[in-house]
Amino acid sequence: MDTLIFGGLLATLIAMYRETSRMVVLGAWWVMLIAVFLLMAHHITGSLALTLSY
Repeated sequence: MDTLIFGGLLATLIAMYRETSRMVVLGAWWVMLIAVFLLMAHHITGSLALTLSY
């Protein structure tokens, strides 16, 4: 999950660095924001048990 988020943010940062159009950067930012919400919803509603064994 973290890899997808950081990869998307890196892609957004690269788009900003290359000075692509503002619409592309904003589109990438919104896609990443939606992806973060979906991944967090999946993570939170998934199994909350840690199933640790000592």
